[in-house]
Amino acid sequence: MRSRRTRYVTVCQQSLVTAAVLVVAVSAAGVRTLDIVPAPGSAPGALGPQAAGAPALDDATVLRERERRATTPTRTAAAPEPEPATVDTAPVTPKVREVAVTGVEGPGGGRAAAPAEQDEPEASPVPERTEKAERAEAPAPTRLVARSEAQPVKGYATVGMTWKAGREYDEDEIAVQVRTQDDGRWSDWSTAEYHDEHAPEPAEARAAAARAERPGTDAVVVGDVDAVQARTLTSDGTTPPDLELAVIDPGAGSTDVQEPALDTSTMPAPAAREGQDEAPAREEQADEQATTSSATASLSAMRVAPKPQIFSRSQWGANERLRGSAPSYGTVKTGFIHHTVNANSYSEADVPSLLRGIYAYHTQSRGWSDLGYNFLVDRFGRIWEGRYGGVDKAVVGAHTLGYNEASFAMSAIGNYDVAQPSQAVVNAYAALFAWKLSLHDVRADATRLYVKNKYFQGINGHRDAGSTACPGRYLYAKLPAIRTAAARIQAGAAAPAPAPSPTPAPSTGFTSPTQTPRPAQPQPSDVALTRHPNLVGSSELDVVLRQQGTGAVRILPTEGQTGLGAPVSTAVSWSGKVDLLAAVGDVTGDGRGDIVARAVRGSLLRVYRGDGLGHVDPVGIASTASFAGADLVVGAGDWNRDGRNDLLVRMRSNGALYLAKGLGSGRFGAPTLLGTGWRGATSIAPGGDLNGDGRPDLVAVRSGVLHLVPGTSTGRLGSWVRTATVGSRYDAVVGGAADLSGDSRGDLYARSSSGAVSVLTGDGRGGLGATLGSFPGGAGLAHLSSGSMTGSKQPDLVGLAGGGTRVVVVPHNGKRNTSAAVATNVTLPGASQVFAAGDWNRDGRGDLVTRQYAGDVLKLRTGLGNGRFATPVRMSSGWKTFTSLAAVGDVTGDGRPDLLGRTATGRPTIFPGNGRTGFQAPVLAPSSMRTFNQVGSGSFRPGSMPGSTFVSPDGSFVPFVGAAGTAVKGYTWTVGPGDVDGDGRPDLVARDAAGLVWLLPGTATGLGARRFLGSGFSSYDLGG
Repeated sequence: MRSRRTRYVTVCQQSLVTAAVLVVAVSAAGVRTLDIVPAPGSAPGALGPQAAGAPALDDATVLRERERRATTPTRTAAAPEPEPATVDTAPVTPKVREVAVTGVEGPGGGRAAAPAEQDEPEASPVPERTEKAERAEAPAPTRLVARSEAQPVKGYATVGMTWKAGREYDEDEIAVQVRTQDDGRWSDWSTAEYHDEHAPEPAEARAAAARAERPGTDAVVVGDVDAVQARTLTSDGTTPPDLELAVIDPGAGSTDVQEPALDTSTMPAPAAREGQDEAPAREEQADEQATTSSATASLSAMRVAPKPQIFSRSQWGANERLRGSAPSYGTVKTGFIHHTVNANSYSEADVPSLLRGIYAYHTQSRGWSDLGYNFLVDRFGRIWEGRYGGVDKAVVGAHTLGYNEASFAMSAIGNYDVAQPSQAVVNAYAALFAWKLSLHDVRADATRLYVKNKYFQGINGHRDAGSTACPGRYLYAKLPAIRTAAARIQAGAAAPAPAPSPTPAPSTGFTSPTQTPRPAQPQPSDVALTRHPNLVGSSELDVVLRQQGTGAVRILPTEGQTGLGAPVSTAVSWSGKVDLLAAVGDVTGDGRGDIVARAVRGSLLRVYRGDGLGHVDPVGIASTASFAGADLVVGAGDWNRDGRNDLLVRMRSNGALYLAKGLGSGRFGAPTLLGTGWRGATSIAPGGDLNGDGRPDLVAVRSGVLHLVPGTSTGRLGSWVRTATVGSRYDAVVGGAADLSGDSRGDLYARSSSGAVSVLTGDGRGGLGATLGSFPGGAGLAHLSSGSMTGSKQPDLVGLAGGGTRVVVVPHNGKRNTSAAVATNVTLPGASQVFAAGDWNRDGRGDLVTRQYAGDVLKLRTGLGNGRFATPVRMSSGWKTFTSLAAVGDVTGDGRPDLLGRTATGRPTIFPGNGRTGFQAPVLAPSSMRTFNQVGSGSFRPGSMPGSTFVSPDGSFVPFVGAAGTAVKGYTWTVGPGDVDGDGRPDLVARDAAGLVWLLPGTATGLGARRFLGSGFSSYDLGG
């Protein structure tokens, strides 16, 4: 067991630094769930020590040399000399213990209850304190909801608090605090950092769900102590579900003192970069309109900077079985600096244990696939390999939410909000960032780089990308010095190139699309099939449209697709048969949706509080017998516009419909008459303002006919208006007085006899538009109604199941199919093809490629990220003979998007992008490959084109694996933008002759049943 010379409690007692230095809270912004496999030519564990007999250095020599180097600035144009370190010589498996943490309050999920006194652990010498006293002392959030028992600690321990996915807290809504016990004394409570932005990116979170990804705090390294205890406070009194305290013993193995194992100077140099772009040709036609942008960054090719030496994962004892199976690769456009927020007094021998504890917490407790950062640097200036996948590769990390695919990050191990970083740390950052950025032609002193949706510098702090204090005020203040030092290192690397060989190698540059292509090469196994960047700055995919006649180009943003999520159930044991039940929105004033229900035996209507997550409290409140004569109740929303939700009540005796005004606190006023003649209605539903007159309306189904019953200025209901015949198609029609589809019009839910649920969209004029869905989730639910129960702006479905033993909420997913088409500054009356090409010039924004002049010329319009595009640049001419041409993403594995095309007689050819405005030399497509937008599982075989592609009339196509793609007929154009509906499989978007746009969802073997996306697109003749 290692010496306890680094005890956090002792440090806190003897230092002016407060509780912030007690803990290690590893910041992991934008953590992604990755599938990780060895890089080509390597295997797990291959990055271990370079030689088993690496020289061992005595401790005194190591410490003297370390102190000298820690105060020596980095030499210009050179990486710092490597620091030796105490490292592990074999993988070490941490021990992770998950301890359930129960709430401190009574039943009801954290609702108000009399606080009970609870003694401190027996070993504590401090006086006993009641929960009430602890509440008074705690910072906001102030409602103590859970506290763990004291847990024994072994080794140089790491802890963290996690809870079940599904309950989301903002950073100011929850606080987790930790304290430690050493030699019989307890430390003060210290905050464990929690950031709601520290979570997998949306696409990765879906994969993480299979590994039970859990939200929670950052890792807290408590060090070599006896015991630890944690408590949780929230602002609303709710207890996070399935709360657990993770206690991690990082383990200990045999160690040695070694030099860094990863000598980056021995790694292969990047491929030679292509020459500069050809001068743009003069624009032939004045009708092509675009706006130039002086903000577009231009990066010239540079030499690789001196290469730092890095301690490998195996040197900190990483057990590779704990992580995922394959890394994900993106691009590097900028870099971010972080800190881990742990105490700054750790010894050099503690670092491997510290890293293993964080690694185990991320992978085993949080469900992530690997450690979040690409690199870490300790306070002695030694650089450590973080996430697996190759230090010289663009491994997608989990550090800066929203920018992980386009950046890398190194985190300093320590809390630099309370302490100055050593010169050794500054030197290490300068060396690492100079080298890593130079691999990707990024200047360390760049000041305006557009990355996805925002401008960054070449080197940034985490706070530059999000609302966080990271990397601490003192380290952040060093960023200008780090940038300057890194730029000097890069400048020193930019020495004149050696004279060319007397017999230079033949050029393989691009001359024309019809030049003889290079032989086919197998597609790299680690090719990153990332989706195209968004063109308007949103998070979902876009479709490019060209208006017939005018040539105006618009962009149709997709929004992730309206749908229903997984049902949430609450077990109930209500006495008697329930004959009334309805979702009514928030009628208690706590901001969460509630339901009302009545048991026949008692004839009392009660309100049952919702918790905002889809559950209800099985104990009712505000019981009333006022509605004993009702045979139907329906939530009316805020019908009378007084800020409270109301109730619709139909009386059994006369079939009249009444409005019961909501009073708050779960109570309702005396009913007032709305209208008569409702006895025969089988469904009654509020649909919001359905006819556009500004007043709420109802719909009712009677004798198989759907009617609109409008609200009037008198407060009574108007005459019934026949709207549509539904016959026996639907057994229930319900509404939530809200917009379900995202088009700002009132809509309805309708359930078929099979239990499938569809959305009947309103047209804003009292009629119905297209039907969305159908979606599963409605089968077996009695008393079906709808209302907001999970916090979404769109109402959820609510019903009773299990013979009256379970209340079930089927949540709306909060998404919509599309938003309004966005106008651009581009007009293309003469174009024959237009498509989103991806980030062609590698500036982080999506670009357009257009085919013009009878199909002979390709032009590039670089995107500005907001639906606008720069002046077009001619890419090349000579494309007239190509019958098929499409954007397929990066299929060559060089990080740049490509095109794929073929002539009437030729073999399919890849036209690789050069990262600027043109192409590299073409290469024949391999016999099989994958593209970012292919439909079906497996590898696409280009040799079978067009038999296994979806071909649009304009010559664009979407690769297809499986049955013949040409079987899809009846559409005027077909686009393959990628995964539109978020299920992990690419889809098709197609328009029919009536101007309706449809989603054709991809499956493992082909396409599923089409889903309506939008109408009114008959005037657009091109899509891409």
